[in-house]
Amino acid sequence: MLVSWADALRFFGRLFHGGRSIMKRRLYLIALLIFSVVVGWVAFRLVPPPLPELSRQQFLAEVRAGHVSRVTITDKELITGESSTRGPFRTAMKPEETPLLEELRSLGVEIVFERSTLGLI
Repeated sequence: MLVSWADALRFFGRLFHGGRSIMKRRLYLIALLIFSVVVGWVAFRLVPPPLPELSRQQFLAEVRAGHVSRVTITDKELITGESSTRGPFRTAMKPEETPLLEELRSLGVEIVFERSTLGLI
């Protein structure tokens, strides 16, 4: 069911000026404010912390030492993976870095390519 902007404006106009007492409007606004704060706090707590970022030298040192067995390259810009010594990590990648891919493959690292999803879903 699609609602037009005009319908939404009429609804909110009746909500705030449609014969409700001032006390009821204030209680509604306070409840709405509390609800908004709670939803914002929950959304903030659900966002995972970013992965630690490795420099290119640290990343290559981990790969050459055999601590990384699999990496995921997202949109040819971001490399994520897990090191057996450092845990999960991320590092930046330039789109034209084919020598890096060849080196990873030669060292036995499994490479998975992904495209990021748009939006929150």
